[in-house]
Amino acid sequence: MQEAQSKALRRNAWWWFLAAGAAVIIVYVVVTAPVRHLISPMLAACSTVAILVGVRWHRPRPSRSWYLFAAGMGLFTVADVIFGAFLFAGRLVPFPSPADVLYLAAYPCFAAGLVSLMAAWGRGGRWGAVLDAGIITLGMSTLAWAFIVMPYLRGHLSALPLTVSLAYPLADLLLLGMAARLVLVAGLRLPALGLFTAWVVATLAADAPYYSTLAATGAPIGADVSYALWMASYPLLGAGALHPSMARTTQLVPRHRERLSRARMTVLTLPALLGPVMLIADVGGVRGQAAHTMAIASIVAALTVLLVVRIMLLARFAEAQADQASARARIAEDALRRQTSLQEQLTHQAFHDALTGLANRPLFFERLEHALSRPAAHRNTVLLLIDLDGFKDINDSLGHPAGDELLVTVGHRLLGAARRSDTVARMGGDEFAVLAEDLKETPAETYAQRFLDRFKEPFALSGHRSVFVAASIGVVAITEPITFHDAVRNADIALYVAKERGRDRAELFEPAMSLGRQSRARIAQDLRYALPRNELAVHYQPVIHLPTGQVTGVEALLRWERGGRSPTPPEVFVPVAEETGLIRPIGAWVLREACRHGRNLHDTVPKAEALSVAVNVSGRQLKDHRFPDTVRQILHETGFHPASLVLEITESALVTDAETTSPHIRALRDLGVRISIDDFGTGYSSLAYLRDLPADIVKIDQSFVLREGGDVDTSLIQAILQVGHALDLDVIAEGIETPHQAQRLHSLGCPHGQGFYYSPPLAPKALEAYLTTQAILTPTSPHP
Repeated sequence: MQEAQSKALRRNAWWWFLAAGAAVIIVYVVVTAPVRHLISPMLAACSTVAILVGVRWHRPRPSRSWYLFAAGMGLFTVADVIFGAFLFAGRLVPFPSPADVLYLAAYPCFAAGLVSLMAAWGRGGRWGAVLDAGIITLGMSTLAWAFIVMPYLRGHLSALPLTVSLAYPLADLLLLGMAARLVLVAGLRLPALGLFTAWVVATLAADAPYYSTLAATGAPIGADVSYALWMASYPLLGAGALHPSMARTTQLVPRHRERLSRARMTVLTLPALLGPVMLIADVGGVRGQAAHTMAIASIVAALTVLLVVRIMLLARFAEAQADQASARARIAEDALRRQTSLQEQLTHQAFHDALTGLANRPLFFERLEHALSRPAAHRNTVLLLIDLDGFKDINDSLGHPAGDELLVTVGHRLLGAARRSDTVARMGGDEFAVLAEDLKETPAETYAQRFLDRFKEPFALSGHRSVFVAASIGVVAITEPITFHDAVRNADIALYVAKERGRDRAELFEPAMSLGRQSRARIAQDLRYALPRNELAVHYQPVIHLPTGQVTGVEALLRWERGGRSPTPPEVFVPVAEETGLIRPIGAWVLREACRHGRNLHDTVPKAEALSVAVNVSGRQLKDHRFPDTVRQILHETGFHPASLVLEITESALVTDAETTSPHIRALRDLGVRISIDDFGTGYSSLAYLRDLPADIVKIDQSFVLREGGDVDTSLIQAILQVGHALDLDVIAEGIETPHQAQRLHSLGCPHGQGFYYSPPLAPKALEAYLTTQAILTPTSPHP
């Protein structure tokens, strides 16, 4: 409780300090007794203390600039004490006095503080801001010369009073120049800098009328107004030091823009015109005095030189920008040339299986939809789903390379059994599919038997090994209008029945087989109660920065344990959630849990402040117009920073209904959330389309990484990395399982990766322990 109150005090102290300062100044204006002259030193002393307190609270690094500001304000405090003491006693303040020495000594402290502050930012944008500040200062110096210096020089002051009198406008010009450079270099990006600038403006606004009227008439006009402005400047500086953003004033990166905006051009042009205008208007009779005319003309000449140099600097910047644009154009041309070649590869990769060369799932489904849309397609179209029997045993006994070789050979035999017009596809794993249109004379069972017969002979593998493998086939003879999803579902049901009835057979779908659908219905029913029964959990798989081995993020993965049973795989229940619409509440729960755990990791685990959390988003969630508001509300509830949240969306979800999803993605990115394209390369990958996708990250699908023999698809991964770099997209490789794969991806320049080689998905407590003990990842074998 006390800690919360302390934080609240530090957060709001600047505002209370400003309010108290305003109240004190009102007292000064209202009170006429001599005691009012003690208010100014009191405010200066409070401002000095406020600066020191702000340094202790917020600890800027380095802090010397703020200590210099405190020193300057301390000198003001002592000077105000001396000055106020004379007025309080009813005595005339001598001129010059010790107070003048202290006042003038404070200005170098302030200037040194500004120099130190800007030195901490580095050299970015230095010369343009210096020239602009010089133009402003020289322009204002013409006013100072005409209204302050000239009257003083015409007077009859002795050397010491004259020197002190002229020192004040010179000190003001010094402060103006340094403050102008600060604003031009850094802008007013922080409230602390805004308050600091307001302090400078109040100081100069007080000095200008005071010293100009003093020089012209021998006595200041409206002195109380100047006193009030001086006193108002003190709380502004103190409030700037107390504001929490003060800690970042020494860590700003200077703006690198050289373009002169219309407002900035006006600010530079008006001061440059002051000198000529005063000469033309003969302000103060300056043309009748050669020395003063020469002084103002010299200032105008110096201004002209600075303006010419500024224009030259802009010209050099424009030339550099043009050179950079030409270089970027050449890079773009090279990228476009590479794109043509890569486009062909990715187009083939998008619609063909990388291992067997057969059509892949997206292409097969596209052709099936086309076949079902034909007017006569329902009378003579046959759909086969083929699954190898005992393929896992071959993988386990002979190894994955032998299994991959068998899949290639099976694909060739299936092509040999199909007609030239048929589509043969590998659907994934050891599952294949065949689509036959216009089967007029051949019954569906006879057609399926042609493919079963191809499995009667052994398959010859390298190393003079031969293996026997059988297959189960689900057959759908489409004799009436049917939807795409029903056709696929019926084929899957028939395949399941073929497995159940002993395998090595083909089964024609019959309506009675749909009873097996009841199992899926039971999953849907249990899934409705998974959240209330706390059966769902979120595990996290780390994402690794390959060059350093550091954990830069985690991917949230959903897990379900049904009432004490063995865990149900996500590939089983997630499609059910999609179909029933349960994916929306479950997806929102996963997002909330991931953000909550992410915020906890940021707060509790050392060096985890920059850790990102990736959450998978389904196409159904993305199409929901309420989804961006749901994300905004969860971020607000959990306090998780939007830039640390990555939403992973599959290519198909982005492409299928782009008209609906694009506005939602733009709304998400407006929140500060990053977008990742998941499983890149397995869907509708196109470089032309990738260029227009609203994404920040591309995740290379594990099929690019898990190649035959455990190697990676070097050419395609390298091409994707080049395109990602050209489009300013981060790249993550999925499915890294061996040290060789990690080494190869690192050598190709892939920045990030994830997979079981680094870590399996971890429960939240296990992840916290993992991050705590392994801030730098130490795998079982040397990291690449």
